Amino acid sequence: MRKSPTMALAGALLALGCSLVGAGTAGAAGGAGGGQSGTGTAQAAANRVLCYQAHVAGIGWESAYSCGGVMAGTTGEGRAVEALRFVTVGMTGLCARAHVSTIGWQSWICVGDNETLEIGTTGQSLPIEAVEFQTQGGSVAANAHLSGYGWQGWVAGGRITVGTTGANRSIEAIMVTP
Repeated sequence: MRKSPTMALAGALLALGCSLVGAGTAGAAGGAGGGQSGTGTAQAAANRVLCYQAHVAGIGWESAYSCGGVMAGTTGEGRAVEALRFVTVGMTGLCARAHVSTIGWQSWICVGDNETLEIGTTGQSLPIEAVEFQTQGGSVAANAHLSGYGWQGWVAGGRITVGTTGANRSIEAIMVTP
């Protein structure tokens, strides 16, 4: 687990996030402003970007970050997500922790915008079974694909959990959006 500044990455992700919002993948948040000018809550929601990268069993770190509800990980291959990286822009930061097979809940890790948050393990072949998020500004939504089950369904709020504990079900893929 580590925290490291990623200003160049965050700038690139913000540019990507803005293009995703413009393409309509941000859901209702982008349209909530109605006839308002470019300021206010709709503009603030449009400037919130959350991107993530999965470390997948048998593959390693995915080559690119996923943003705005795009899937990270795999489905239909039986490959567990073992670690996750997150970076935010315009969210005032993010806190997260993972429930890892045979370890249990890891400690909370909190970072500000433009910093990388990493949870889970690498090199130990231990799947993540659940992830808990807490935002430092606004809300977050997530959906997890579980082994032997499939997609759980979206959960949203200021503090949320996806996945399971005590059911021996690995997270195989995840989608997250601010």
